[in-house]
Formats: sequence, structure tokens, C-alpha cells
Amino acid sequence: MPKFDEYHSHFMKHLRPKRLLSWFILFSFACGPGPLDFEEFFTLFDPAVAERPAATDEYFFTHNYLNFYGEGPNSQQLSDSLNLESWYQYADQKISKDEFRKGLYDTGNGLKLANKLRAMGKTEAADYVLLAQEIDKETQKFGNYWEPAPLVNEQLLADLRDYVMMNILAAREDFIKERYTFQAMKIDAKLNDHVGLIDDYNTLDGEYKTKTFISDWIESRVAGAHLGMGDTAKAVLEFAKIFEKSPTRRNQADLSVRRLELKNFDAALNLAKNDQEKAAVLTLQAIQPFQDGLPLMKEIASLDLNHTMLPLIMSREINKNEVGFYAKQNAGMYAYQLDVYDDNYKIDSAKVAQRNKEAESYFEELLSFNQTLLKNDKLQQRSFWLASAAYLNFIAGQFDTAEKQVKEALQQNPTIDLQSQLLFLETVISLKTDGLEKEGELLIQIEKLQTVENFRDNNRLAFVTEQLAQKYLEAEDQKNDSGGFLSSCSKKEAPFPRAKVKAFLAKISGGSDYEYQYQTGYHKTGLLYQQNAETLSNLLEFITEKAETSEDQKLIELANLKMDDLRLALGRKLVREQKYPEALAQFQACDPSIFNQEAFSQYFSAYPRQYVGSRDLEEDPLQPLEYFKKVATYQQETTENPDDAWAWYNLGLAAYNMSYWGEGWLFSDRMWGAMEIEYGDPTDEDYFTNDYAKACFEKALAANPEPELGAQICYMGALCERNQYYIAYTNGRPDTYKQEELDYYRIKMETSVKPTFQSFFKRLKNQYDETEFESQVIKECITYVNYKLQ
Repeated sequence: MPKFDEYHSHFMKHLRPKRLLSWFILFSFACGPGPLDFEEFFTLFDPAVAERPAATDEYFFTHNYLNFYGEGPNSQQLSDSLNLESWYQYADQKISKDEFRKGLYDTGNGLKLANKLRAMGKTEAADYVLLAQEIDKETQKFGNYWEPAPLVNEQLLADLRDYVMMNILAAREDFIKERYTFQAMKIDAKLNDHVGLIDDYNTLDGEYKTKTFISDWIESRVAGAHLGMGDTAKAVLEFAKIFEKSPTRRNQADLSVRRLELKNFDAALNLAKNDQEKAAVLTLQAIQPFQDGLPLMKEIASLDLNHTMLPLIMSREINKNEVGFYAKQNAGMYAYQLDVYDDNYKIDSAKVAQRNKEAESYFEELLSFNQTLLKNDKLQQRSFWLASAAYLNFIAGQFDTAEKQVKEALQQNPTIDLQSQLLFLETVISLKTDGLEKEGELLIQIEKLQTVENFRDNNRLAFVTEQLAQKYLEAEDQKNDSGGFLSSCSKKEAPFPRAKVKAFLAKISGGSDYEYQYQTGYHKTGLLYQQNAETLSNLLEFITEKAETSEDQKLIELANLKMDDLRLALGRKLVREQKYPEALAQFQACDPSIFNQEAFSQYFSAYPRQYVGSRDLEEDPLQPLEYFKKVATYQQETTENPDDAWAWYNLGLAAYNMSYWGEGWLFSDRMWGAMEIEYGDPTDEDYFTNDYAKACFEKALAANPEPELGAQICYMGALCERNQYYIAYTNGRPDTYKQEELDYYRIKMETSVKPTFQSFFKRLKNQYDETEFESQVIKECITYVNYKLQ
């Protein structure tokens, strides 16, 4: 199995300047609202399926292990809730938990709580609360990154310790004695008196018989004292016992040993007196990062086949190994930057294959261990071990065995989380073994998986819907192949692409309805905009006319597409193909209020910014949809009268306005970004290049316009050429920080390439230099002035 510290390496190794800035922009915006989860990675096995002790969710596998607390209650939360509950019961439920919370944890409220306790006759408790708050004032002095810890009054702490020792001997109730003992441990620890702490523990431990979770806190302090004294093996053993038995101090035990070398665990193992202590040490070691846990699992199982932490450790190992097994999917994750890139920061298939091979080998070892456990009749939690074995067999391609294990696990009264995992396995195994034979059942199962509460749910849904999409395409390929090599000769027209449409609907069924989605997910509307007009048109036709079966209808239901979103996306794609009348039909079929919503009201204008006052408009005279109706009319006019210069000019102006550079881009796209060209992938799409608008302006000039119009046409054509030059300049710019290379490139482009993008300026200067509009250009456009002065 690969070493896990390698997973942090080389992320910045191959980033180029443009790519680096694009990542910066991505992360800047990625921090907005949404299900952003820095623990996210591509995994198909949910560790929540393991029945496990309390406060262990934070030991689910993650590379963000220093800041991960899981979804369940952690040790600190359990500590607070148990402590408040115990005080609440101690006071016969006559003082509320909220009053105890304020009196115990908020400095300054102790006196109020003490008075209430004293009024109830709980004098010892009242004295304890006041003394504990005084102790906290000194023991809770800690530093941080920007300032040191305040000085501790060691003499005051020593005096407070004397009070504690007197009060514990005088106290009558074990409830108070146990808490005073804990206060003594806190003071000794703050004074770094490790020997005194252990002596005090040995002295005070026998003062009370009834022990609660507070004694776990005390023993945790004792283990820390052994660590402070240099008796590391003893400390690890004691922390291991605490980790095993104490939910309220489990996390503190783990953090206390996390920095230690593995040899210290071996030494602790030698100190263990029995199998239970040995298993505790091995368990604490097994949840440490940067290691393979399988050898430790084998040792734990040999000591205690049904150790409560064994399923959780197995889940960690499966999840850990999935990072490499799904290397391609995990390569781009925030916290899982695998070194699977080439020098151009592209996925290197050879590196991915190597990661896959290493992971496959470890999965085989995990499966062998799992199968060995299942052969033991004394094994408990069989539903978990069957589910994990089924997943490992699924990965190994042993679908029949996996299917049997899923069915057996379902008969073992699985938990809710495990039922969801088994449902996923049942679905993907059915897809592998039966294909689309049980299409209706598959769709019902996928519907149950559409409830997404975390990235793990999303992973499974995205995976199964993509598998279903692939099955639709494979079934169509098989159907076509079975027709023989002459089967297509008699067909007059291509059949409706049902398989492709259903595959798209399957994929989009795994998408999110929200703009922000998980890293391994996708936004439904965003996915629509990745398709071309033909695909969207076929999709619309299928939904409205071509759905023939109940399975078709169920698939449409699962996709849950909004028809306005689909029509708007199709209309925009048609605009980008300059099919304005067809686009108008789609826009008119949408809810008219769409074109009055904030996006259009804020970002739409009927005219582009020309920087020259050719049109004196205080506000746009046309609403968005009315504007587009005129655009479609302009195109029709150019068809009916190809010599109409005004029609060609208006059509070119509209095409320009609806491009990336205009103010009507909302008719072409749903989003706009200032850096799309600078840091996006090179493109020759007309939306950016203005080829169509430029062609319209050429035809407008060919129609012999009157001079003022001709000047306006030339200026708009020049804007198109300016944009085209900018794209050429950006696409060819060296990806370097070296200023001399950048200067050389700039000079070369300005002297050799830029003149080829000035044909409209040339005509404006040579043919329309006496027009009023040309005079206005001179006043407002310094670029044209510089050109004219050449």
C-alpha cells in the first residue's frame, strides 16, 4: 500500500503561473455558501456503517485529521453534557442544566449557583463550585500563536491545592470527593509537578468508592504525568486504557500520543498485563495516521475477535485505500493532492495506474482478512463484515459473491446507515450482473439513494447514476451491432437517440439542484449548459413527446428537470449558433417573469458599451424579451433583403451585444466572468471571437451604407477585431514570470500581429474620415487616434 505522507506531496510542483492564479480564484470563490467539506474525497464505503463506541466518529479516515471531529458527538461535547446531567441529578433536578452550565463554566456566575446550592443544603457543593472557579482562573491560562500565556501565580495555586486537600478529607459525599480529586490533578499538572500528581492520585484515589466518568478525567491526568516524567511506555499504556473505556477523554488520549514514534507502542505492549490491555494499545496505535492498519487488526482479532473498535479500523483502512484506488477522482480534491500529474499538470495515466495497482493489492489483503473473520462462528456484527466483504468483492469483480453477501447482510438486522450502504451495493451489483433487465427496480432503488446529506451520499449517488448512464449507452451499442453491416443501408434518417437522452437523464439524476455542490458532484443546470443545442433539443423532445414506457417516465421524474431551465439553456445554445428565431421560440415558451428577474434587470442592456456616443440613450427602450424579438427580426430582414445595410448593422450589433463582450450576454449564457479568457482554456467559439458579428459588419459595408452608418459599422467591426487580437494575444502568451520573455512577446505581437487586426480602423480612416461619427471616435478613442497618427 502507498505511504500516506506521499499524498501531500507535489501539489504545487507543476503549477504554471496562469494555472496557479486560476486555482487561487477557484479557492477564493469556493469558500462561499454550500456543502464545502475539507474532509471530502471520493469513497463509496461509508464508515458510519460500523457499529462503534461513542465519540469515535472523529476517527473516520481523513487527511484533515488535526481538525476533524466527525458528525457525531465528540469527547468534549460528551464531557460537558455528562457533567451537566450529573450535577442536575445531584441537585434533585431542582436547578436547571442551563443554570449549572453558567455557574460551572462562565466565570462570574459561580456565586449565584453556589447560593442556590447552599439554599438546598448542599453546602459542600457550594464551596466546591466557588473553589473550582478560583482554580480555573489560574489553570485556564493558555497562550496562542500571537501572544504568550499569562503568568501563572504558582503560590496561589499551591494555596488552592492546600484548600482542595483539606476539603476532600472533610467532604462526606463521593460526588464531591471525586471532583476535588480532579481539581488537585489540574493544579499539579499546571505546576508541572508530575511526581506530586501521581502521589496525590495514590493518596486520594481511595477516599471515595463511587466512581464516575470524572475518574476517567483523573486517570487521563495521571497518564499525562507519566508522559511528562519520561515514562513513555507507561503513559501510552494508560492512555490506551482511557481511549478504550472513556468516551469523554478518548480524543485527549489520542492527541496525547499522536506525536509519538511507533516504537513507544511496542514498549507499551510489553507492559500490558492481559489481552484486554494489549488490544487497547493496538487499537490506539491502529487509529494513528500514516500507517497500514491491517497487521494491527490481525493482532487485535487474535486477542479479541469482537473488539468494539475493529469494524471502525476496518472502515478506516478501506477508506484510506480508496484514495489511491480512485486516484483519478481524488487527484483534484482540496486535501488529497496525489502526485498523478505530468509536467503540464495533466493527469498522468501511468501514475494513476500505479496507484490503482498498489490499492488493488491492499484491497486483496483486506478481503482475505475479512473472509477469514466471516468463517468464525463466534464473529459478531456480521452484517458489517458481510457488507465490507461485499464491497471488497465488488471492487474485485466478484459480483456473484458480493450479491450473496449483500443478501445475507440484509437478513442480519442492519442499522439505518448500513441499510443505505447495502442498498447502494445491491444497485451497482445489479447493474453489473443484470444490466437493464430490471430497469424499473433499479430506478426505484436509485430514487432512495437521492437523499444526500453528506459527501459520501453524494459519491454513491453520482457513481450509480453514471453507471446507469453507461448501461443505457452500452445497450444501444449492442443493439446497433446486432443489426449486421448492411443494417443501416435501408434507413432513410437517423433514429431518435433515445439511449443518449436516457443516459443524460440518468447522469443528471445524480446532480444537485443547488449552485454549490460537492467536489465530486455537479449542478443540474450547469450540466445542461455543457451540452450542445442538438442534445438539449432531443432531451426536450423526449420529455414532451418521446417517453413511451413507465421506466421512461420514472427516469424523467428522477431527473427532476425544470422545463424553464431546459428551454432557457436550449435557447441560449441556439443563440450561440446564431439561430435566433428558433431561440426566440424557446424563450417565449418560458415563464415571462424569468426575463424580469434580478439577473436581467441588473446586467442586461439592449446596447453594448461602444465608448463612443453613437446613440444618446439615457435608458434602454426595450425589455429583454422584446429586445430579442427585434434581434430575430433583424436576422429575418437580412435573409429577405441581403442588401439592407441597416439590417446587417443591427444584426451585427445584436450579435456583438449578446457575446461575451456585450451587455446582452444573458441571452447566450447564465454566467459571466472577467477572467474567462485570461485564465480559462483557449477557445474559438463565436461567443468570444465575434466572428459572426464581424461577418455581419462586413456584409453591412458591402451593402454601400451612407457615410455616417459606414463609420459606425467600421467602429463596431474594429471592436470585434480588438477582441480577436486580445484572444490571440492571451492564447499565445508565454506561461512564464520572466519579464524579458513577456516584453519580447508583447513587442512581437504589437509590431507583427496587431496590424492584421486593424482592417476596420483602416477603412474608417481611409473612407469615413470626414464623418461626424469619425470625429466623435477621435475624441473618445485613444486607440484609434494612435492608429491614425501612424
